[in-house]
Amino acid sequence: MATFEKKSYLYSENMGVCQVEDVTRLVTARKQEVYYYVLRSVYRRDKTAYIPVEGHTVELRELISTEEAEKGLFEDTMLEPLARELGYLETTGDEETDEKAEPDLTVEKEEEKLRLALQYKMADTLPFEERSRLYHRGEIEFVLRKSREGDAGKKKRRTKENGRKGKTEDG
Repeated sequence: MATFEKKSYLYSENMGVCQVEDVTRLVTARKQEVYYYVLRSVYRRDKTAYIPVEGHTVELRELISTEEAEKGLFEDTMLEPLARELGYLETTGDEETDEKAEPDLTVEKEEEKLRLALQYKMADTLPFEERSRLYHRGEIEFVLRKSREGDAGKKKRRTKENGRKGKTEDG
């Protein structure tokens, strides 16, 4: 069974992508110490769960890899707006054709965010399979966005380092 560190991200079958806010010790009525993960949903910040570190029945696992997320992006047509936004869907190179083929996605993105937020709020009422699909889509989006943030951070650091190397001692 995998153990998770404080501030790490994981996937919970009951909540989707979560962050481990804490690993805390609680004392039972029989004076036994039990360690729990304090999990906070990434997509529903108002949702918290206490899951025993040992002996839990809820599936907790590491997040999928970027490669798995990229593969999943193309297996689910509901993720097409995300694929376009992140640049995974190629354009033809002809501006006129691309403009016609690719509508303005700002409204579509906002509608998708609102729909996703509403679904997450109501996720507990969804049948298990539907809820699992919703959480899997959220996991794909989360992993790909984190991957992009990481790439952007690396580029920013390289740019700063290159800028420092180019400076002389005079100024």
